[in-house]
Amino acid sequence: MGGLKADAPTTTAGKQYHLETSTGDLARHCLLVGAPERAEMVAAEFFDRKPAARKVGDHRGLKSFTGEYLGVPISVVTTGMGSASTGIVLPEAVRSGARRFIRVGSCSTLQREPKVGESAIACAAVRLDGAGENWVPIQYPAYADYRVVAALVDAANQLNLPHHVGVEATTTCFNEGQARPDDMGYIPPRLLAQHEELTRRGVLLYSMESATIFVWCSTHGGFWAGSVNAIYGNRQTNDFAVTGDEDAARIALRAMCLLHTRCPIE
Repeated sequence: MGGLKADAPTTTAGKQYHLETSTGDLARHCLLVGAPERAEMVAAEFFDRKPAARKVGDHRGLKSFTGEYLGVPISVVTTGMGSASTGIVLPEAVRSGARRFIRVGSCSTLQREPKVGESAIACAAVRLDGAGENWVPIQYPAYADYRVVAALVDAANQLNLPHHVGVEATTTCFNEGQARPDDMGYIPPRLLAQHEELTRRGVLLYSMESATIFVWCSTHGGFWAGSVNAIYGNRQTNDFAVTGDEDAARIALRAMCLLHTRCPIE
C-alpha cells in the first residue's frame, strides 16, 4: 500500500516515522535530551534570536528544534526516557542530518563529593541498558568520543562551572535498577549488591541513556558522541533537587562550538 515498507517505516509524507523529521531538518551538531520540556528550554533560552529557532518535529512527545548558537547551526532532539526510545531516535536523527551528538540529561551521583546542581560528564558507561546488546556483544565498551569529552571539559572550565568527569552506569530501570526501594521497602539483593559494587569501584553517576548513545554511535558509522548531566540527586547524602539543567546545556552548547571550530564537519 502506497510503497511503504514495514522493515523501514516512514510516514506517508516520507518523514521519519517517530520524529517526523525529514532530511536536512537537523543540524549536524545535535543535542539529545530526554524531556521535551528540556528541548523547549534549550531552544527558547539559548538559541540565537536571529534566525529564530524552528520546531522541525513534534510527534509522540519527541520535540525537535533547529537553530543557531553563537552562529553555529545546532539542533536539539528529544529521545524520551531510557534505552529503548533512544535507540529508536538515533538512526532517525542521523537520517535527518545529525552527525555529532551530546546528551544533555539529568542523573544521580553515587559519590559523596559532587553536589546537587553541578554537572557530570561521562567518559564511558557501564552497559546495564539492554538495548546495546542488540548491536554488539556486552564485552564491547561503551565509550564517549575523546574529542567530545575534551570539548565538554574545556567548555566547563571556560564557563567556570563546577563539573565532574567519570564513568556512568546506564540502567534500563530507574527504580530497583538504581537500587531504589519499591513501595514495600524492598530492593532485590542482587541489585543492592550491584549498587554497592559500582559505588565502591568509583562509578560517578546513574543515568539511563549514555551507554546506548555511545555504543550506537560507535557501531553505526563512527559518530562522535558525549554526555553531560545535571546532578539532581546524591545517593550518598540522599539530597535531591531538580536543578542544574541550564548549566549542563551551557556546557554542551559551548562544547559544540569548540568542536565546530576545532574539527569542522565537511
